[in-house]
Amino acid sequence: MKKLLQSLFILLFVAGSAVAQDRTVTGTVTDKADGKPIPGVTITVKGAKGATQTGANGKFSIMVPSGATGLDFSSLGYVAQSINSTGSVIDVVLVEDAKALSEVVVTGYGTTTKKELTGAVSQVSGKVIESLPVQTFDKALQGRAAGVQVTTNSGQPGSGISVRIRGVNSINGSLQPLYIVDGVQISAGGLSTTTTQNVLGAINPADIESITILKDAASASAYGSQAANGVVIVTTKRGRDGKTQIRAQVQQGINKQINPYETTTSEEYYLLRSEAVRNRALRLGNPVAQALTDFNNSSFGQPTTPELTTTDWYNEIFRDAKFGQYDLSFNGGNDKTKFFISGNFQNTEGVALKSEYNRGGLRANIDNKVSEKFSITSNIALAYTNSVGHGTDAGFFTNTPFTGALFIPPYNTVRMPDGSYRNGSNLRNAQNVNIVQNINEEQRNTKSFQTISNVALAYKVLPELTLKGYAGIDFADAKNYVYRPATIPIYTVNGGSGAENFLRNINYNTSITADYAKSLGDHNFSVLGGFEYRSAETTQLGATAQGFPSPLFTLLSQAATPLTTTSTFTGFKIASLIGSAKYDYKGKYLLAGNIRYDGSSRFGADYKFGLFGGVSGAWRISEEEFLKPIEFISDLKLRASIGVVGAQPTSDFAPLSLYSSPGSAGAYNGAASIRPSQIPNPQLTWEETQQIGVGLDFGLFDNRITVAADYYKKKTTKLLLDRALPANSGFATIRENGGRLDGQGVELELSTVNLDLEGGFRWTTSFNVAWAKNELKELTNGATRIGSTHFIGKPTNALFTFRYAGVNPADGRPMFYDINNNITYVPLAGTDDVIVGYGNPDFYGGLTNTLDYKGFTLDFMFQYQYGNSSYLQTGQILEASGMSVENQLKSQLNRWTTPGQITSVPRAYDGYTEPGGYDPTNLSSRYVQKASYIRFKQVTLNYKLPTSLTSKIGVPGVSVFIQGLNLGTITNYRGEDPENVGNNLNAYPNPRTFAGGITVNL
Repeated sequence: MKKLLQSLFILLFVAGSAVAQDRTVTGTVTDKADGKPIPGVTITVKGAKGATQTGANGKFSIMVPSGATGLDFSSLGYVAQSINSTGSVIDVVLVEDAKALSEVVVTGYGTTTKKELTGAVSQVSGKVIESLPVQTFDKALQGRAAGVQVTTNSGQPGSGISVRIRGVNSINGSLQPLYIVDGVQISAGGLSTTTTQNVLGAINPADIESITILKDAASASAYGSQAANGVVIVTTKRGRDGKTQIRAQVQQGINKQINPYETTTSEEYYLLRSEAVRNRALRLGNPVAQALTDFNNSSFGQPTTPELTTTDWYNEIFRDAKFGQYDLSFNGGNDKTKFFISGNFQNTEGVALKSEYNRGGLRANIDNKVSEKFSITSNIALAYTNSVGHGTDAGFFTNTPFTGALFIPPYNTVRMPDGSYRNGSNLRNAQNVNIVQNINEEQRNTKSFQTISNVALAYKVLPELTLKGYAGIDFADAKNYVYRPATIPIYTVNGGSGAENFLRNINYNTSITADYAKSLGDHNFSVLGGFEYRSAETTQLGATAQGFPSPLFTLLSQAATPLTTTSTFTGFKIASLIGSAKYDYKGKYLLAGNIRYDGSSRFGADYKFGLFGGVSGAWRISEEEFLKPIEFISDLKLRASIGVVGAQPTSDFAPLSLYSSPGSAGAYNGAASIRPSQIPNPQLTWEETQQIGVGLDFGLFDNRITVAADYYKKKTTKLLLDRALPANSGFATIRENGGRLDGQGVELELSTVNLDLEGGFRWTTSFNVAWAKNELKELTNGATRIGSTHFIGKPTNALFTFRYAGVNPADGRPMFYDINNNITYVPLAGTDDVIVGYGNPDFYGGLTNTLDYKGFTLDFMFQYQYGNSSYLQTGQILEASGMSVENQLKSQLNRWTTPGQITSVPRAYDGYTEPGGYDPTNLSSRYVQKASYIRFKQVTLNYKLPTSLTSKIGVPGVSVFIQGLNLGTITNYRGEDPENVGNNLNAYPNPRTFAGGITVNL
């Protein structure tokens, strides 16, 4: 019995010791960026045997032996992490590996890996932009990719964006890249004829997995005659194996007006105007008292100085605007079928009165593996958008309100004492337009339905050979509406006016391809060949009418007088043979090529087809044995490429002989007529860009520092140029090919992990910069210039005018330089004008920093641009020393008043031009200014609640965040926004945005 008790005691002791030393560890692994659980994470035991993986919900359970020193967590696309904790519950947060995240890259008609890339390609992760309060994804690209210049030309919600890749390639052709959304080819543009609505607004940024930019000709040549300005490939999210994951996000915020203008008060305005009137009277020898009396009568309706109040009309047309953004998605599936389904709604008020953007959308991305050989992939996206806003044409009052609001003298109040709008003789020196009334009572909107959808069938004939059929469509219907009631005085005479326009876009592309891939030992190669067809058609129907019985009746059929009807059609077709090939040896020596044979209806009969292509190669030096002993070099790759791409004529029927029938306007004796409207050019064809480039990619210290550097040169020939025709031909010009435009540039992308501490603090930085320059080499028929913007031997987009020399300190008169740099008071057009600046920047880029610490993530980004000049057309009115009736900026109070005074503002003189002088408000370098800037573009603070807390209520991840956009700008630019350049008739200014939200993952 004693021995039995001893045996039982020993057994219990051993068992107890084993239980004490071996333990079960459970927990959840989540993504740092969005808080979602990560399935398939490998967990291995350090110092002992044992391994497992996380399930679909990110959870794991593993037995840890007594001798273990910790656990290792690793997953493709994430930075591996080691945990030395001795607890029984471990929740782990993995951080995306910036290099591994870009491993899979979509390029043309296939995919590759980052290490196999041979061309110049940039990629932006969808995680970077999915929560930004923007209406279109192209806006979110600003400052995030080297060599990609993104300009927001309007603050109207949902407005169009200008994107330029590697500078300017054309004079009269398009400068926008080709957009491809899940294989659907889309041309940038808008759906609105009354306000602005970006065609890319149908894509919800939260649905995007990645955005790839093909910058070099070798990579972009897969798209031939459509790729001269680069290619932007958008890939939306797809389903993953495992339990259905739900992501819900709610975001609300406010947009605030940014007003850089300091306009005069009524007293300051009166001081300038009365001084201008007095100086004119003295100069012409007229009685000063009578001149001031006449001025008071015309401005205020009384002979003496009135009691003045001040109204800032520019501020009157703006407001603090609310917005809401709501996203819901479902992601899951199994080895047979995977799905990503999402819905979104956005309601954004514009900071300008009576402007807003509403969009609702649905998406269903389905992958179905029918059998081991046959699979189907489909993407269905639907969007309904309502845009309300102002006209986009340049103008002072009725076309756009932003310039007119600045010009109205401040002594005018918006409303009369009885509450009615100030108009007629009571609204002085404002062109009889009460801007606030005009905005509030005019109706402008565009309502559109759009789908960007596709289906692809793939059949694996052999393990190495896959046949694929693809069809994608971009379809849009848009109704545009404008109504101007008779209550607005300038429309009273015709009883109010209305216009409706119906626009339909049908754009589709189909392809059949065969893809063969084979590995023979260390040799790996693949080839693709196929046929593609694209058709794009746009039709419009419109009508106008006037004479409405009441503002309550707004249908065109209710107007007394129908005015015009319009019916237009345009479109083009492209048929192509496509081919590509890739080869590598041991993943060390890489070669890739594309070839495309395009036929286009936009080409003339004599040049209907064109051949395009490119070759690129890379040497992964880091795989060489001689470099492996150098441990701090993680990756080193040398790249080179050469290619030829094209740009099609922007007019669909440019090479054809056209005839028109103007309808009733061109009727002859009551019968319709036909008249020639365009002479043919059967030799018209594509612009052709040849580009060569070299690049270097390297990573240091386990890729804590990664760099991608590129240099390129390109030559564009066969430019689309207009040649003047003799007056007796009946036509002004004919478009033809000729000339040459060269360009070159340098691009740099730098990513660093500055700190990665065991306590959980991590700081990373991403920086990019691009230098781009072009030069016009040749024009047709011996010409040396085109107008005042393009000159042989100079960069494009020149600003050509007189040089302002300041003010004569003795008498306050404006001075200019003549062609010999001598002072003159009357510069001569065609003799003294010179180039004073260029519209293209010298360099541009962005800087982003991310700081992570125990659930907190802080992102902040700066965007910058340097070297471009802008023409301040609005300044010719606002900076005129009080010489005319419009309001002035406070800077004009620094005008010359006293002999010996040093200032750049001429003395006030009513009517602008003094005898023997020159109008100082005419265009000169006085109104040309550098538009360089550094902008605090974005900041986001996100906090992910501990999983141990949220899992108690069955929620794997909850994050709350606050963020801001356009928070501050450093610039010397005098206009409303250095991004809104050009003639600067005050486009819709970009707002400052503040937002907060919550993201829940289930």
